[in-house]
Amino acid sequence: MNRVLFRVIVLAGLLLATGCEKWSEKEDWIVDWAPVEIYITATDDDGNSIISPDMPGMTLTFKGETYTVKDWKELSVIQTRAYLAVLHGLFAQPYNESDGKESYRLYFGEIDGAKDMDEDIVLKWPDGSSDTIHYHCSDHYNKGRGGFGCDRSWKLNGDSHKGSIFKFTGKSF
Repeated sequence: MNRVLFRVIVLAGLLLATGCEKWSEKEDWIVDWAPVEIYITATDDDGNSIISPDMPGMTLTFKGETYTVKDWKELSVIQTRAYLAVLHGLFAQPYNESDGKESYRLYFGEIDGAKDMDEDIVLKWPDGSSDTIHYHCSDHYNKGRGGFGCDRSWKLNGDSHKGSIFKFTGKSF
């Protein structure tokens, strides 16, 4: 028998032996839930950013733990092959605004995206005011390839909010 024909027959046999199960019918996919990060910008009445690495009196409280603002340079992340959410804290992160101006925003994270939770995140501003971000995540499900998700929602001071980017105006030191 021709060697090429023999190889084709063996390959066809192997393919038939693997079965015809559809990917969507598999229920045992491992889902790697992305960590949740929160970004916060704040401006005064004139539209100038008030965020800086030195913000005395600015705190964020999450799950009974209170965080103060640290400089982004203090953030230390160790890269490994496994990616697990690590709650680093609250940092003043440099970024470029849409007009090209360099500014700072607050970064808080990482919150474990695989955990169900219903938590308030309380911001206390240097001017004495406060705001409450409510984070809800539940009902994680896995229905095969591409069929995973969860019920995730945000509120800002009791009102529905889309996404984890929050913009505040009229703040001051």
